[in-house]
This record gives sequence, C-alpha cells and structure tokens, in this order.
Amino acid sequence: MEHQLDAYCTHLRSERQVSSHTLEAYRRDLNKVLAFCVKESIPDWPALDIQRLRQLVARLHQQGQSSRSISRLLSAVRGLYHYLNREGLCDHDPANGLSPPKGERRLPKTLDTDRALQLLEGAVEDDFLALRDQAILELFYSSGLRLSELTGLNLDQLDLADGLVEVLGKGSKTRVLPVGKKAREALQAWLPLRGLANPQDDAVFVSQ
Repeated sequence: MEHQLDAYCTHLRSERQVSSHTLEAYRRDLNKVLAFCVKESIPDWPALDIQRLRQLVARLHQQGQSSRSISRLLSAVRGLYHYLNREGLCDHDPANGLSPPKGERRLPKTLDTDRALQLLEGAVEDDFLALRDQAILELFYSSGLRLSELTGLNLDQLDLADGLVEVLGKGSKTRVLPVGKKAREALQAWLPLRGLANPQDDAVFVSQ
C-alpha cells in the first residue's frame, strides 16, 4: 500500500506539478488513512470500503478534527482512488458519497437558551430527566439528527464502541453519522437509567 501511495505522490509532483505544501498536506492525510488500514488489518487499497472509511472519519471527529480537516482528507482519498482506478489497480472509490460531519449547530429558536445551557452544563447527575435531556442535546449537536430521528431512535441504531449512529431519514434513506465524545459520555450516563425505567422498550429516549 505504501508503494502505491509513493507512486501517487510522485505522480502529483511530476505530472500534476502540485506545490510542495499541497503535496505534504496530501501525504499527511493519506498517511492517516494508511495507518488506519494497517491497524485494522486492511491488506490493500481495494479492500478499503466506505464502511471502514466511515469508521476512520468518526474516529477523527471524536479526536477533535474539524469538518474542514476531514473534508480535506476525503478529498485526498478521492484523488488517490481516481489515480488507482486510472492505473487499473482498483475499481471503486470508498470516499464517493461520504461527507464530513457537519460543524457545530446553533441552538434552535424554539429552545429556550437558559434552559439549554442548564441542560448542557448543569445537569444533576442522578436526575432522570436531566440526564435524558442532556443526552438528547449532546447527540443533536454532535450528529446533527433531526427531531423526528431523535425521538424515533432505537438501541440497535447506536454503536457507542465505534461512535456511530444509524438513522433512517427522509425518503427512507439510511445515514450513518459520527457520535462525538461528549455525546457518547452523556449516552453512557443515560442508558443505564433508561433500562431501569422501561427495560422492555427499545427506544433510546423514554419519558418515564
């Protein structure tokens, strides 16, 4: 994999004549992808699919990488796979259709600002509703879920180990979105109480 990455960088330098600064940025981003592949025992570039690349995006998001940085990395991946496809070394692009996590969202106008700050910063640890509301808000801001997606979220749609949530949105389209560190911590605090309140219910957020 590293040999093909070296060949691509040579192509960028000699044929595309990209600047040294741009080449360094591309190589730095693609080295992150290469390190991920090595860690996950992905043997070659054709074996990297959109699901595994989405895992990497989620991890980078959890580590505090900005949407802009992740977008740049995905652009580098697309460039690499365009080269690999052209050279007959691969027949797909795992970054095709994959978008970086959305940036921080503003509070919705219908939500009282004081109440939102109270929920996000001052929830009482043993208060059932406070922990539930904090988990809702953290997940809302972290993953950009719609209200209908939040209220209809079930336990089997959450993967806290990998920091992912799968939702069925408009037009019955499935989206897999990253769950940030604060949202995961809030969910881990909330889920044990949710199970005690209504163990037979699959919904992530229950009212009692």
